[in-house]
Amino acid sequence: MSYIYLFGTAGEGYAVSNQQFEQIVKVFAEEMSEPGLCPIAGLISLSLNVMKERLKIAYNLGVRDFMVALPSWGQVSRPELISFFDELCTPYPDCRFIHYNNLRSKRIIEPKEYVVLAERYPNLVAVKYSTTDIMKIQDIINNPCPIQYFITEMGFGYANMIGEAGLLMSISSINIKKAWEYFNASVKGDTDTVIRYQKEFYALIKKVIDSVGTEKIDGSYDKIYCKAILNDFPLRLLPPYEGADEDEYTKFIEFVKSNYPCWLE
Repeated sequence: MSYIYLFGTAGEGYAVSNQQFEQIVKVFAEEMSEPGLCPIAGLISLSLNVMKERLKIAYNLGVRDFMVALPSWGQVSRPELISFFDELCTPYPDCRFIHYNNLRSKRIIEPKEYVVLAERYPNLVAVKYSTTDIMKIQDIINNPCPIQYFITEMGFGYANMIGEAGLLMSISSINIKKAWEYFNASVKGDTDTVIRYQKEFYALIKKVIDSVGTEKIDGSYDKIYCKAILNDFPLRLLPPYEGADEDEYTKFIEFVKSNYPCWLE
C-alpha cells in the first residue's frame, strides 16, 4: 500500500480556504482511487471547527486517513489537549489519525503522553516527531506504545540503533533512492553508512538554512526540496508568507552540485 498525504507544510495546509481544500482534496481522492493507493489529508488550522469541517469534507470524498496538528494560537493545556483529540478522533472510529508534533503549535506532546493518548484513542496511529535529542529519542523507544513514530533524518539513525522508528523525510526527499538507502542501512544496523549519511544531511541542512535564513515558514524549505526534483516547481507561497527566491534556491543547488552531486542524480 502506498500512502500519500497533502496539505502538510509543503502543501500549505495552514493557508488554504475551505473551498480550496475541497477542490484539491476532490481531485486528490480521485487520483488516489486506484487499488494500492491510500490518500491522507492534512488538517491544519487555528480553528478546531475549521479542522472538523475539513475532516467531514474529506471523509465524504472517501478519505479515511488524516494528519492533524494542534492549533498554534496558544499552547493548549492538558484538558484542552484531550478535548482536541476527542473532537476529531472519537466521532470517526473508522478513520486513522497521524499527529504532527510541531513546534509551531507551541505544545510538544511528550512520549509518555502519547502512551495515554494511544489508550484513549485507538485510531491515533502515528506521530511525526522532528527531533535530534538523544534523551527524547530514548523516551520514544523506551515507552511502550502502539503508535508508530516517524523521526526526521538526523534523529532517525540513532532511533533505529536502539529500537524502531519510521523515517520522516525532509532534506532526504531531494533523492528518494538515496533516502531508501539510508533507511535500509539504518534498519540493517549498518552504522558506518548511517554515520556517513548523517554527515551529508548535516551539510545539506546547514546550507539550505544558510541560503534561505531561519525566519521563513517551513514551506519555504520544503518547496526547495520539491524544486530540486522538479525544476519548474514554483517556490511561491500563498499570502502573506514569503517563500524562498530563485537566488536562494540556486545557492543551495550549486552547493549540492559541487559537494554532493550524487544527491541530484
